[in-house]
Amino acid sequence: MSATERAEASTRWRRYAAAADASGTVRTYWAHDVTGETTWETPKEILAVWEVMRRAEGRRSGEKAAAAGETEETEDAGRAAAPRSAYASIEEAKNAFQKMLAEHGVRASTKWDEVMLRTKADARFSALRTTGERKQCLNEYQMARAKIEREAKRMADKKAREAFKAMLEERRESLGLTSSSRLQKDGDLEERLRDDPRWRAVTDRRERSEMFEDFTRDLRIREQRERQETRKKRIDAFKDCLMDAGVTVDTLWRKIYDVVKDDARCVQCEPLDRLEAFEQVIRELDRDEDEKFIRERKMRARRERKNREAFVAKLQEYREDGVIAPRMSWKSFYPRVRRDPTYEDMCANVEGSRPRELFEDLIDDIEEDIENKLDDFEDLLRDGYKARELFGDTTWEKAEKLYRHDEAWKNAPREEAREIFVKFIAKVFRREQEKERKRREGGDDRDGERKRSRRSPPRDNRSYGRD
Repeated sequence: MSATERAEASTRWRRYAAAADASGTVRTYWAHDVTGETTWETPKEILAVWEVMRRAEGRRSGEKAAAAGETEETEDAGRAAAPRSAYASIEEAKNAFQKMLAEHGVRASTKWDEVMLRTKADARFSALRTTGERKQCLNEYQMARAKIEREAKRMADKKAREAFKAMLEERRESLGLTSSSRLQKDGDLEERLRDDPRWRAVTDRRERSEMFEDFTRDLRIREQRERQETRKKRIDAFKDCLMDAGVTVDTLWRKIYDVVKDDARCVQCEPLDRLEAFEQVIRELDRDEDEKFIRERKMRARRERKNREAFVAKLQEYREDGVIAPRMSWKSFYPRVRRDPTYEDMCANVEGSRPRELFEDLIDDIEEDIENKLDDFEDLLRDGYKARELFGDTTWEKAEKLYRHDEAWKNAPREEAREIFVKFIAKVFRREQEKERKRREGGDDRDGERKRSRRSPPRDNRSYGRD
């Protein structure tokens, strides 16, 4: 056993090697024999032992340096000037020095004095000749090591927290953990968990307390969710019980309760939940009836619309066949349609227009269409009169030859159009007679005026001025 090992054995702390990480680096940690506490950092007691050994080593080195009469600067200068026979380049020497640091467990927070105590006996310590080169290489190593250690610590803490939560979950029933459980210092719960490695992996008491509170908080939410799910299942079961008992929209609570009160589904449900379930069932039944009524009403409306469209189409067929004439009455048309299936289906409609109303609407449309055609025909006659194409002696045959290609003439009903034509020509004839009479009367007045002008003496239009 070396002097360092004997010095460390004088304390309660023991050094252990952890499993190698992904990069192959082996980390060491310290464990206390009595308390069981573990840490990655070097304990203060070990650092004190190392400090005593360092001072003793320093005194021995000082005595040797004084005897040799050489200073550290002279030694460094001589080593820097000496050739590096063991290593081909400075990079290779740095790699060897950093590998040595890793093997001796040098961490990002390790001081230079401690590094010298650990590694001075290693031959690779002299891979770099000067103290400045060694410190620079140590600084580079510790910067990279600090990043690795931070990530490793983060992952280790994460795994420790996950393992701690898994431990609480696994031992929840055996320990009787509930949402109201509390973790007390040196309490019964802590005593029962202290032997579990997952408990000891989280060394910070405050962090353990916070993780335990988080667990109980999650447990409280879980318990509340379980209570809600259980309550919902019981309410749903009681609703099925009510439906099995034949509840309807008009059922009273006191009557249906007498029927189902001995059912196990009713007994398991809380009194207030029973009443709530009953109200929900009534609302659902009422909603179902409303939806059913709406569906039936839509289906009836669709069926009645088809009946109405079929009857209107049948009326149009009668119109095209000439059965329905303008100003025809329903009384005269009814005998022809009363046996028609479309009329019978139309009579079965509850809402909307009746068959007679649809017939009268069609008659109105026919008469309106005729009026529009006769208006167009009359406008055609007026335009012909203005164009000096129609006169008071124009006959129907002559006008027909003149306008037979015009749409207004072709579309106008013959009888009504002929009657309008006769009236219009008679009116034109009277107008022409009146114009002729006025023309003759105007000519006689001008002849009399000329005769009177010849018998009267001429007027003296001269004017005389004042003397």
